[in-house]
Amino acid sequence: MSSWGTTHTAVDNKPKHLTDAEKKDCYADNTGWTVAAGGNDNPNADRETLVAIGDLAGVSATTGLRSATISSVRFKPGATTTTDHTAGGGATVTIEITWDEAVTVTGSPTMKVVNSGGGTHDCVYTAVGSTANTKVFTVAGQTLAAGNVLSIGTALHDAVALTGGTIKDTASGTVDSARGLAVGVRKTHTVLA
Repeated sequence: MSSWGTTHTAVDNKPKHLTDAEKKDCYADNTGWTVAAGGNDNPNADRETLVAIGDLAGVSATTGLRSATISSVRFKPGATTTTDHTAGGGATVTIEITWDEAVTVTGSPTMKVVNSGGGTHDCVYTAVGSTANTKVFTVAGQTLAAGNVLSIGTALHDAVALTGGTIKDTASGTVDSARGLAVGVRKTHTVLA
């Protein structure tokens, strides 16, 4: 078993020795698997290459990883009662979707969060809080009840909808990024009182 992957459709390519939190920031560019520069206070410092693999991100639909693949999703709770995914009215549901490459978003793509209490929460892409490879989707004014199970990725709602926007690999600028969630990437959250 390799310590990292390069398969274009795999969701587990990132270096295996990283923690889940470290994997979130790790993504492929054309130098290899990279992470934010450490040991300095320069926010504009070049990323550090952990594993050098030339042209890993690729520049076309037939080179490198070919297209960015969704490697993880998560519910992103806030610090207030309306943003912490607990029961109540006027709640904001916020999720993060992370790709294995940097992606560029235009427009307002959406991701449905299914609520076991009935219906869906249509989370819309927002630049606020997004990074090169992790994009934030949010919807406000929702009602959450204790015991509801919120699901990112279900058999019926397992892909980011473009809704007139685009999600492209940043390395190529033209290749469409993957929008589907593999079964192993899906997440749930049980709403507490």
